[in-house]
Amino acid sequence: MGTDKKPGSIVHLGAGALSGVTSCVLLQPFDLIKTRLQQSQIQQAHNGLGTISATVRSVVAADGVRGLWRGTLPSLIRNAPGTSLYFYFLNHTRHFCLAAEQRFTGDQSRTQLSPSSNMVIGASSRAFAGFLLMPGTILKVHFESSLYKDAPYAGLYLLLYEAIKNQERAMAQRRNVLLPETTVTMVAGVAAGLAASYLTQPFDMVKTRMQLRPLEYTSVVQSFAKIYNEETFRGFFRGISLRVLRKGVQASLVFTLYEWVLRSSTRRSETSSPTGSSARLQA
Repeated sequence: MGTDKKPGSIVHLGAGALSGVTSCVLLQPFDLIKTRLQQSQIQQAHNGLGTISATVRSVVAADGVRGLWRGTLPSLIRNAPGTSLYFYFLNHTRHFCLAAEQRFTGDQSRTQLSPSSNMVIGASSRAFAGFLLMPGTILKVHFESSLYKDAPYAGLYLLLYEAIKNQERAMAQRRNVLLPETTVTMVAGVAAGLAASYLTQPFDMVKTRMQLRPLEYTSVVQSFAKIYNEETFRGFFRGISLRVLRKGVQASLVFTLYEWVLRSSTRRSETSSPTGSSARLQA
């Protein structure tokens, strides 16, 4: 068996940080608008699209286009280390779970995790990163950092992301189509992000209401009941358009950039290794 050069922990940390910084800077306007919407709660009287456009106009009128990127530094302080640690934990828990599955099944040739393992490692990696960066989370103005929202979303996202990638590759193989890996990750990222956002939206809404109005929304069960009784089932999905759009784009961007860095690092290691150099000379 040949040497299997895989990116080390530093590469995973760096790739995670790079993807976190990039997505944070590019998507900061989405973050800002969502924060303004949550604080003003104007989405209760309008549908999502009208509220978003009105908020964007008010921000631009008051602070100019640059105002959409206000608060970028606190976002970077949290997101760059958070994404970096998330992918670090994700890499290590993947190896641990894969080794455990190989032992339990007796199949040492197994190379892919089961869907349940993907969900567990996605949620636990997000929880670990969030726990370590709790002081940085407190500095954030908006309320997206709670483990109650992020961990379930991360677990469900990773399950869907890996499943969609496998389906894309299998479909391309059946049709004899050469599908670039970047295309695979981008499509899987957007699709998984959209689906996971919709499925976890009720929990996101409940947690946000509890943090915005703690005197009215005192517990998870009471908040679910209050929203349903006063606003029906549609109340859980009020203002979902912005969250779904941001989550879908962010997830696709982060994972695509992260995996691209890992592939580039692997190719660079292979070409710089003695065996790779001798192979090129012989060719």
